[in-house]
Amino acid sequence: MQTRVVFLVMKKKTAVIISFMLAICFSFGSTAVYATPLSELQDEIDQKQEELKEGQAKEKDLSNQVNSLEETIYELNDQIETSEGELEVLKKDLKEAQEKVDAQNEELGIRLRAMYKNGSVGFMDVLMNSNSFSEFLTNMDLVQKIYASDKDVLEELQDSHDKIEKKKNKVEKLSKELKDSKQVAQANMETVEAEKQKIAKDNEKTAAMLDDLENEAAAEAARLASSAQSGETSSSSTSSYGGGAFAWPVPSSQNVSSGYGWRICPFHGREFHGGIDVAANGGAAIVACADGKVISVGWNGGFGNSIKVDHGGGLVTMYNHCSGFAASVGQTVSKGQTIAYVGTTGSSTGNHLDFRVFKDGTTQNPFSYL
Repeated sequence: MQTRVVFLVMKKKTAVIISFMLAICFSFGSTAVYATPLSELQDEIDQKQEELKEGQAKEKDLSNQVNSLEETIYELNDQIETSEGELEVLKKDLKEAQEKVDAQNEELGIRLRAMYKNGSVGFMDVLMNSNSFSEFLTNMDLVQKIYASDKDVLEELQDSHDKIEKKKNKVEKLSKELKDSKQVAQANMETVEAEKQKIAKDNEKTAAMLDDLENEAAAEAARLASSAQSGETSSSSTSSYGGGAFAWPVPSSQNVSSGYGWRICPFHGREFHGGIDVAANGGAAIVACADGKVISVGWNGGFGNSIKVDHGGGLVTMYNHCSGFAASVGQTVSKGQTIAYVGTTGSSTGNHLDFRVFKDGTTQNPFSYL
């Protein structure tokens, strides 16, 4: 996925650069105002490419973290499986040890119960009924050996039982610790995986934005080349502007929804907005801000339906996202004359005018002229 995105980005960027160079070649000798929207788009493209590069680096890092956690979980599963296998063996051994202790206790109990039931027949009776001192000593030695044997066997069995139980408890504790560690690793992996998916979606969105921007730039470059070939030029280089302050472009609305400068765009993310947005009803009149000549009318990529007016002295105004036009290329218009109508064409989320001012090909803050 990442390789495909990078390939597409490189392919698109190459196409944009070629188109850009062609546009410059075709428009050489005409006013620089034509190259300005393309220059802004190229700046946004460069910014999006940097964002995509950073996003892909983050996605790769998170992917490595996920792989590392998966390996940890795999190793823990092996350790848990080993410990549980060992635990089963210890449980079996402990059961057998307990059965031996119980059997020895039962034998001792049977012996003691027999002695109790027989009354006089006991160890003391055996000793007292000895026929000689030598037999007495022999019987006493036998009694001591029986007691010692019972005691040794029972202690040995109990010691074996205790050792197995101690080892079993230790393995149970280790098994629990391994399972807890696995649970933590799984939780961490889920968190990292979720973050990775989020970054991946952001990267896809950025790549889509980049694709749109590059399509816009390619279309703008082609339009500029076509305009230059058809002889569409500006009179800015041979005339001067003396019309005073500009008229407000949308008489029916003073609602500025987005100013000049950096902003967050729903289509392109963080971008430099080279104009002001005036929210207004669809179909509201858009007027020329000053006397001038219409130099461009038509579709302009993300700007939608767009119209430009050259006012002389290097000043050009641009009116975007129009629903329709009331002027044509080459027409001379007067200050306050309706030239278009408010719309939401192109990259737009609602009816408004994107109004821009250029001075010698460079965007200006419209409020400096209004």
